[in-house]
Amino acid sequence: MKYQLSLLLSLFLCSFGQSQEQATVDMKRFEIERKTNEYFSALTHLKQFNGNVIVAKDGSTILNKTYNISHAPRGLRVDRNSKFIIASVSKVFVKYGILKLVEQKKISLDDPLSKFIPDFPEGNKITINHLMNHQSGLPREIKDYEKYDKLTGEQIIELAKKEKLLFEPGTKILYSNIGFLLLHNIINKTAKNGYLPFIKKEIFDPIGLKNTNEYNAKKPSKNFVRGFDNDDGKIVKASAKELNRFETGNYVSTIGDLYLFSKGGFDGKHLEKGLIKELFDENQVLAQAGGRPGYRAYFYKNGKTGFDFMFVSNYTGIPIQKVTEDIVKIFEGKPYQVPTAIKRIKINLSETIMKRYEGKYILELDQSQYLTIIVKDGKLYMTDKDGEANEVVPDSETTFFFDPASNDGLVFTLNKDTGVYELTLISDGLNLKTKKVN
Repeated sequence: MKYQLSLLLSLFLCSFGQSQEQATVDMKRFEIERKTNEYFSALTHLKQFNGNVIVAKDGSTILNKTYNISHAPRGLRVDRNSKFIIASVSKVFVKYGILKLVEQKKISLDDPLSKFIPDFPEGNKITINHLMNHQSGLPREIKDYEKYDKLTGEQIIELAKKEKLLFEPGTKILYSNIGFLLLHNIINKTAKNGYLPFIKKEIFDPIGLKNTNEYNAKKPSKNFVRGFDNDDGKIVKASAKELNRFETGNYVSTIGDLYLFSKGGFDGKHLEKGLIKELFDENQVLAQAGGRPGYRAYFYKNGKTGFDFMFVSNYTGIPIQKVTEDIVKIFEGKPYQVPTAIKRIKINLSETIMKRYEGKYILELDQSQYLTIIVKDGKLYMTDKDGEANEVVPDSETTFFFDPASNDGLVFTLNKDTGVYELTLISDGLNLKTKKVN
């Protein structure tokens, strides 16, 4: 009897410990759901988000919700079946396709670009691995890409050949869309039936992605939603001119398909686990943002913590960098701030102070883009490479804004080592560093 009572007590304590542990896990999930929903609800109320969001842990959904801006233009409203352009989130599928070819031993990550495009300048120095990890030395974009309405794959290659390397391949990292246009070409040349049939056969069909395909302006997908922009506080339809500019993996998808890919594409059933590691960084994080006029998308997967986070939106008025950073802070239990209305207040600043910032600045991410800062009649102006000038208004000695209801603007920081002021351009919620050239 004494033995049986002791055994029962042990079982009870064990069960109690397990239930306490489960209760703690459930409470953490509840808090993540509550905080994430509060965050996106606040964004939507401020007219800074419109779309679908999923947050999950270890393959189990925590939040799966649609957020629609109220009193918005007709056509902005979305639901769970809506299809969005996911822009550069498509790069995840391009990399996955490259790794499938490696798995099939049709290519190697160490293969030089010259193996596939023999006359590509310095192609013998650039490997597939360099292209995948933005280490090729190629610029972000093809020069004057804005001038082209539509480019075929072959036209893209010919234009890419004219670009000069910005650094020796493998020595630095610089985000390059050109690199992924080249990866697209490599898949197209190597796969038996070409690029898209290969992606569908090896990725979309096995994982069950029935609502994902390349964007086609002539044959819009069912449930495809139009994109919208924020124009000085007013929500307007975005131009569709740039959506189909390049003949490459620019996909349309749903939030459900992205989550299905996240759950089914990384367990080793569709790609060797050793190759799956190539999709993640040194912190075991796969994070990819995407944007086109009228669209924003994000795909985040953490191999250490098991957290997944993704959203699709048909609205570009999102402070995307802050949003993606804050949601990760929620996962990690770190401090963050729920979005609130912004009311920046102009201050008076002397010309002497503002003249410190005059000069020409080149964007680090896209060195074909530059800004010129001048002071005229007691006001600071920013002029882009096309000559369009905009006044920027000071709200401190080092920060300037375009719109008092937005965080977008200019931030100047003194480099104590060089004595030169450095400029960060905040645009569409992204912090874009620049380099002063004079």
